[in-house]
Amino acid sequence: MVRRTRARRTRPKEVDTCQHIADFILDYITGELHPDTASQFEEHMSICPDCVSFLNTYKKTVQMTGSLQCEDIPGEMEKRVRQFLQKKIKSTPRKR
Repeated sequence: MVRRTRARRTRPKEVDTCQHIADFILDYITGELHPDTASQFEEHMSICPDCVSFLNTYKKTVQMTGSLQCEDIPGEMEKRVRQFLQKKIKSTPRKR
């Protein structure tokens, strides 16, 4: 899960539209919303299946990206990608 060091929001914010849900979703997941704002968030979620779907997708995305591991690209693959990009750059007309 995403770790943030920011403190919990100190004042409640209005949560009455789907856009507000999107604005506060990370703070909700990390428990950083003011309790009154979190209550409004949950109230909206109880009547909006689209936002519930968005929240579930967002949670799954955070979970999946948190489990990604960086690995080195095999040397031959890197060489072919570089050659491809150099060829593309050379063949693209320059804008003046």
